[in-house]
Amino acid sequence: MDEDVIKALKNHSHKAFEKVYGEYGPGLYRFALGYVMNGEVAEDIVQDVFLRLWEMASTLPEDTRLGNYLYSSVKNLCLNHLKHLQVEDSHKSKLTEALVFMGSLEYEDDTEVIDKLRACIGRLPEQQRKILEMRMFQDMSYKEIAERLKISEGSVHTHVKRAYNFIRVALPPELLKIVLPFVAFSCF
Repeated sequence: MDEDVIKALKNHSHKAFEKVYGEYGPGLYRFALGYVMNGEVAEDIVQDVFLRLWEMASTLPEDTRLGNYLYSSVKNLCLNHLKHLQVEDSHKSKLTEALVFMGSLEYEDDTEVIDKLRACIGRLPEQQRKILEMRMFQDMSYKEIAERLKISEGSVHTHVKRAYNFIRVALPPELLKIVLPFVAFSCF
């Protein structure tokens, strides 16, 4: 059956494409959602896969197992998306660290910024706040924090990541502009 569908797709059959989309689309969406945990992103990934299928149909070997091809494509795009988020998260973490570092500097003009940052950190759940302070102010590694609090390193990482996410969402964009020079400096 896949061979007939592949042949039809190679001939740019809209009917065959609609059949493939109807048959695989919902399952691919659920599959992507399991990876990226975001409905809009999962939908975009599935659409990208179908767009690529349409564009690349003429190059597909006729013995291609369509289901395997589609699920592998979705998985690869999901993993690429997650890798991109890790890089983005790393940059945002440095930005947050710069904000926290800024809190220890004494600038009269930036009292409002420092107050907002401290208030933001103060709104964190107790465990996240404690772990973030250990990480940022005491410069402890994840392993050291885990040993001291008798929790796993993975839990420490999760708490730090959630704290960073909270701070990034809670602080207004104008505060982020203030610390951009610190981020550039901290990258080197």
